[in-house]
Amino acid sequence: MAERINKNLLKLYFFKFHQPFISIEKKVLEPILDYLKRLALLEILGLMGNVSLIIGVIVFVSGEKQRRNAEIYQAWQVITAAYNQSGSGGRKEALEFLNSQPRRIPWFWMRWERQSLRGLEAPKAYLKEIQLPEADLLQADLQQANLLQANLQEAFLWQVNLQQAVLIGANLQQANLSRANLQEAFLWQANLQQTNLSRTNLKQAKLWGTNLKQTDLSDTDLRQAFYTDETTSEDVCKKFFLSYPCPTKFPKAFNPKAAGMKLIKEWKDIPKRENDK
Repeated sequence: MAERINKNLLKLYFFKFHQPFISIEKKVLEPILDYLKRLALLEILGLMGNVSLIIGVIVFVSGEKQRRNAEIYQAWQVITAAYNQSGSGGRKEALEFLNSQPRRIPWFWMRWERQSLRGLEAPKAYLKEIQLPEADLLQADLQQANLLQANLQEAFLWQVNLQQAVLIGANLQQANLSRANLQEAFLWQANLQQTNLSRTNLKQAKLWGTNLKQTDLSDTDLRQAFYTDETTSEDVCKKFFLSYPCPTKFPKAFNPKAAGMKLIKEWKDIPKRENDK
């Protein structure tokens, strides 16, 4: 009995002796331990976040080609849906996208290749001021299309159909228009310098004020195509918003009369349909 009392007294003594330490543990050590636990949890969560970010980047990069293909498909869908419409129908933006070379993400030093526009069917399309430099438009149908002030510099336009197309003020410098159909096309003030027009049909085309310097006109059909020279009246130049004088610029030694072309000197020389506008 005495031993139990002594043991209980000893426990009581140790309990009272440790009371201050227990209090310190609760007030100081436990908050520190809780903080360390939270810190460890945050580190784990941060690590998981970094892993998720890395996985996300890998998924994004691996899907780069797939996203590009989806964008190309969507652009062609827009072009196809607008077939035979007189307006743009979103084709201008779609064609410019297909012909562009955007930088690849994240490979910023690399670019996507231009998409071929061969065989494009866009007759009567409204494509004013479209930007298609170096475009591949082999055998495209752009009959009666509005390409006012379009940029087609260095474009490949072999056998393209541009009959009655509006190409006023267009940039066709160094383009390949060999065997193309430009019959009755509106080409005044267009830049055709260094363009390949060999075996091209330019019958009845409007070429007043057009730049044809250094152009390849071998076997080109220019019969009844209209041109201007230094004798063309100021009134005619103003009619077509050309600065006076407004001569058509030909390659050296080229004789427009020998090619069967018609000179516009006075108002009466302008084709009737143009005069009525």
